[in-house]
Amino acid sequence: MKKKDKIYNSLYAPLKELGLSEMEIDVYIISLKLGPSQISTIAEHLGIARPNIYKIIKGLENKGLSKFTTKTKYQRNFVVESPTVILEKFRKKEEKFIQKEKELVGEMPYLIANYQQGSLPTKIKIYQGKEDFRKIFFSILKEADDVIWFCGSAKDFIGFISWSDERKWIRERMKKNLFIKALLLPSVEAEILKKTDSKQLRKTKIMKKVNPFLTSFQLFANKVIFWQPIAPLVLVIEDQYLVEMMKSIVKKLWEET
Repeated sequence: MKKKDKIYNSLYAPLKELGLSEMEIDVYIISLKLGPSQISTIAEHLGIARPNIYKIIKGLENKGLSKFTTKTKYQRNFVVESPTVILEKFRKKEEKFIQKEKELVGEMPYLIANYQQGSLPTKIKIYQGKEDFRKIFFSILKEADDVIWFCGSAKDFIGFISWSDERKWIRERMKKNLFIKALLLPSVEAEILKKTDSKQLRKTKIMKKVNPFLTSFQLFANKVIFWQPIAPLVLVIEDQYLVEMMKSIVKKLWEET
């Protein structure tokens, strides 16, 4: 059997994903082409001894992908299930995977909150460009487990990502019931946010005695993110000790504002 024909290329990956061995895949595909056949015929086409073919067929039967016909009492032909069965099984497996992924995403805040970095090295990543800037911003909602802190210039941050994205982020944050504390520099944007605090799970304070700057930072779980919208540049630091230090600083600012 040529292993690079259209049928093989179409079925190999799904069958492999369903846990079939290389020999089980070969038997399934040759049987699909031959139709109901005797074991000796399949063995001849594949150049495999009949006892080994029986073992492979048993594996296919256990996976619900083959059966024997009952046409006669003394002679039974082997036949594999239709490729539609493969599709159905593949879809079910995919659905289970998607469900498990959703469950993992749902548990991620708890898992991250209980993650102890200890002596592990600090993780630092740098991202550039508006698309990465936006992706990192929305990824916070997948990892945050408690109060989110934001400190800096709402004017420059929202001016870069847009009010449309900011409102979308707020809606998704509220769906997840995540509260945010915001220490903002004076601006029209800051005042707009402050007026809607009670409706948007947020507490905003305006830092009127702080010299203005264009950047900001955000704290959640075990990460601190520095936003620089001019370049644009995003610096993501995953280090429990640096996060603890930054939280201590921002909480002190919060008390004094």
